[in-house]
Amino acid sequence: MSTVDQIQSLTIGIVGCGCSGLVALKEFHCEGHRCQVFERSNCLGGLYTQSYEEGIFVSSHLLTMFGDFIGKDLEILRKPRMLTFKEYVEYLNDYAEYFHLNDFIRYQSEVTKIRRDYSTKKWIVEINRNREKLFEFDRIVICSGTFDHCSLPSFQGEEHFQGKIRHLKSIKTYKEFQSKRICIVGSGESASDMILAASIYGDKSILSIRQDHGFLVPRYIHGNEFGPADLDTTRVHHSLPRQWGCLHTCVDMFNSLIKSYLKTWIFNWGKTSLEDKIRRQGIWMNLSQLPSSHIWNTFGTKNYNLVESLVKYPHKCLRKGQIQYLKENSIVFDDQSEEDVDEIICCTGFKTSFDYFDLEDQQLNRLVSDARRPRLLYKHCLHTDFLNEIYFIGFARPALGSVPPLIELQSRWCALLASNRLKLPSKDEIHRQIDFYSKSLEKQFTLSRIERLPMLTDFLIYSDDLSRLIGCRPNFTKLFFTEPFIWIKLMFGPLINAQYRLTGPHSQPEQSRFILRNVKWVQQPNVIYSIMFFFYSILFFVFRIESCRPATWN
Repeated sequence: MSTVDQIQSLTIGIVGCGCSGLVALKEFHCEGHRCQVFERSNCLGGLYTQSYEEGIFVSSHLLTMFGDFIGKDLEILRKPRMLTFKEYVEYLNDYAEYFHLNDFIRYQSEVTKIRRDYSTKKWIVEINRNREKLFEFDRIVICSGTFDHCSLPSFQGEEHFQGKIRHLKSIKTYKEFQSKRICIVGSGESASDMILAASIYGDKSILSIRQDHGFLVPRYIHGNEFGPADLDTTRVHHSLPRQWGCLHTCVDMFNSLIKSYLKTWIFNWGKTSLEDKIRRQGIWMNLSQLPSSHIWNTFGTKNYNLVESLVKYPHKCLRKGQIQYLKENSIVFDDQSEEDVDEIICCTGFKTSFDYFDLEDQQLNRLVSDARRPRLLYKHCLHTDFLNEIYFIGFARPALGSVPPLIELQSRWCALLASNRLKLPSKDEIHRQIDFYSKSLEKQFTLSRIERLPMLTDFLIYSDDLSRLIGCRPNFTKLFFTEPFIWIKLMFGPLINAQYRLTGPHSQPEQSRFILRNVKWVQQPNVIYSIMFFFYSILFFVFRIESCRPATWN
């Protein structure tokens, strides 16, 4: 992709001021565009302002923070941890204040209609169902529609069920489960929180998992002092070939088991701690799903709470399969067992919806249909009918990794496209790339998973792809010879977005080097990953075995 000399300044309308809208505002504003954000609530933060008050992230602040803003607490680089949802909203507010973004946000302004004026090539935005409040923009950025509509399954016999059936979004505090018999449907990260809360506060808890659970990763492997588990989410690890996922899972899991048993015999005199029991149970649960589900072909459940609930509360926490049908006060599961319940909590995600588009326009109707499956968009951001006219930001969910760093890269790329500083390929080439990408996702994650989780993508492959387009991917060969310590931290330290601020448009090289030098990293697992990486590289370069190509090498 080439750089274009002529830079244009445009009016940009941004829908939604969660994490996506805020970062999009900052990046488009940095490019000199005149932006207006419409947020229907009275505060920024999106879903995190509406979630249950005990909510905690499943990615550490290191992997969640943006590449050019640490926050007020610099010590978190050396002592990383998972932020609560409330702390993350504070981080977003600090981000808005630091980059002077608040003046461009219009609160209590719900976008009720977006239409295209083809004669003027402008986008018309209607606010609060008041046709007198019309705004006109050159470009539109969509950062809302992911979490607006709850996805609630239907159950046979639910019309006879006397208890409550609720979506996760309605839960505001764990204390709502006090003295109740609760069934949690789902096996994602929020479901893990819910089943543990139901086990602690409720009289009985049931976890209903229809198929395989996600690949289980604890928030903290060895306690808070060791640091979050994603500290060993490294470039060398995520560069391992995806086709060998079963082998990687076996090596990783058995390595963890061996270390766990050695720790028990050497330091605990053969006495197994509760922490070790939980860790081993999670490992065996991951291994039990091979080869249908492994580290690279499914989504990650970066939360061990569902494992903890099964191990710590076996007397009142049960794992069940799919719900077959409901009775008045009970559930019958697919193994024909029956359990009495008071409430069913569905942790079954959301339906992507764009109700505000003018669906009488056939092109917009097609755009909305395709945007519900972001892999059909170019880089999850652009529809081929409206290339460089409307941008979707935040519609990519990494299987393992954090969402906000992807949002930042998407925003940087789209802002540069709007400025005409980058040029898109031909439409035929874009269609070819979308088709290739979609087939690659089907091959890696299976068709059923990407249909069920339509935003699913691979964290490092997608990040590197966008960074190449932006021109901000580090030159690893040069860094190896000129700045070996920075190279080591990039290869063996946590995957943080500061790496993409070392060079390229709007780079912050000194701040990025400060972050990379001071960020905490874990050296132990890198030995195994490095050996595996070296082994695969030899097989690829010497014997030209394509399945051994490192994942991020083009």
